[in-house]
Amino acid sequence: MGKYKVSTPASSAGVVRFMDVKTSNLQIEPQYILAIAVAVIIGVTILRMLIS
Repeated sequence: MGKYKVSTPASSAGVVRFMDVKTSNLQIEPQYILAIAVAVIIGVTILRMLIS
């Protein structure tokens, strides 16, 4: 095991540490990510229909 011992609650340790760190100034809303993913899926499906 490691030499450092961390005593944080297991259920919230990762969430708290993740929310404390800002790595980028670029903030994208989750609905935009979902919309882009759906658009890519639809685009690939249409291309597969046209090619085959």
